[in-house]
Amino acid sequence: MATNPQARVLELLKRFNSGSVVSIEALQNDDMWFGKSEKTIRRDLDVIKEYFPESFELIRGGKGEKGRYKAITKEVFSNFLDKDTLALMVQTFNIAQRNNLLDSLDISQADKKIIDARIKKSKDCYEFITKPYETKKSDVKLLQEIESAIHYKRYTTVTYEVNGETTTYSVKPYKIVFMNENFYLACENTSVEFLFTNFRLANIQKIEIQSKTFHINPDIEEFIKNMQTPWSKYTPEFRKYTVEVIVEVASAKARFFKAKKFLPSQKVVETKEDGALVLSFKVTQEMEMEELVKKWLPHMVVVEPLTLKEKIENELKEYLTTIEEK
Repeated sequence: MATNPQARVLELLKRFNSGSVVSIEALQNDDMWFGKSEKTIRRDLDVIKEYFPESFELIRGGKGEKGRYKAITKEVFSNFLDKDTLALMVQTFNIAQRNNLLDSLDISQADKKIIDARIKKSKDCYEFITKPYETKKSDVKLLQEIESAIHYKRYTTVTYEVNGETTTYSVKPYKIVFMNENFYLACENTSVEFLFTNFRLANIQKIEIQSKTFHINPDIEEFIKNMQTPWSKYTPEFRKYTVEVIVEVASAKARFFKAKKFLPSQKVVETKEDGALVLSFKVTQEMEMEELVKKWLPHMVVVEPLTLKEKIENELKEYLTTIEEK
């Protein structure tokens, strides 16, 4: 069957759009390309590439295959997205629109309008009560600078503000970490007093990237991967110095801890006859558990260590005394 180039190209576009794999060998046995050379088929594909450079990609084929191609389609994204990924993507674009971050994208106004329209549609379906990391336009440049410092492993001077006081630190930036609905810059600190520091990005006033490069400390790199809270404390060979905290959760709230790990190290030690749970957490210091315990009072009590149990009890007594005095 004789076919013209336009018909063949349109057929290829149709197949790519449907998510089909296009194989040069298979096309040579297809009615539309029967008798056509490999060169002719590649020319048809080149026509699409010329006008739609990102429309399809070469994928790995079997041994001896001449070429297999596939487009990224809506169907692929539908299979990829689960509820957690979808919620995160919607939240990300929601933040981007709210903080005018789309202005920094190198895309056409028409494309921005399409993205804006899709974000508006998503906002009709989602409501995010807590807002992670409210940004300003100047933060886009700061993030780009931090990413550059991390990527090229450059010593960096960080100007940091806390409670109106500004301090300057010389650091080795490792990672941007998202914890407790905030972004942090995880650094190896050149100060002997603070070997490791988490800087909250919202409090960084500016950074200056130095020309000097540094080498990654594998122990600190591994520590960052295992951080559970912003209060994780680094000590060289940190695994040797973890603290085990044992708590008991009342049966009335046990279902929440069965359904979710509130820290990655959470483990069930015992399920009691009344349904209460005894849980174990491995942390770098007791402070990491204080917020979690206080959040679940009076349904969670500390069993071990006694120092943490007594600290929380003393704080509660002090609080109750203050209330009585008022």
